[in-house]
Amino acid sequence: MTANTSSIAGSAAEAIIRTVSLAGSLTLSAVRQPTGWAHFSVAVDEGTTIDLLGEDAGEDLEAYVRTVGPADTWQAALGLLDCFAWPILHPDCVHPEFRQMVIAAVRERAAEKDGPVADFVGDWLPEWERECSFTEEV
Repeated sequence: MTANTSSIAGSAAEAIIRTVSLAGSLTLSAVRQPTGWAHFSVAVDEGTTIDLLGEDAGEDLEAYVRTVGPADTWQAALGLLDCFAWPILHPDCVHPEFRQMVIAAVRERAAEKDGPVADFVGDWLPEWERECSFTEEV
């Protein structure tokens, strides 16, 4: 599943990883260029929080939806994601070209004994493995 999420300098950004939770979603997007992938950014949508808070949410809706980035390498993109507990969120989609790199990153974080999500990422590893091994029908 590849979704266009925004436009950067005339090129459509494609969703690389999309995770969802009860609070909202995180979407890592990037732009495909002739030299490779660039302009990685993370869209943070905590809009579900607005529904839960109701009138207490206030009128500043932008506080619940924001973009973090940019980054121009895969490692830097992982750094953007690591600001959030992404490996313990439900994987909604992973771009086919990134599946091996994504599952490697999740497994690295699952192996970290002192990492912020170490206690929980092992529980989510099977879901990530399923999402990253999915073969699209042609």
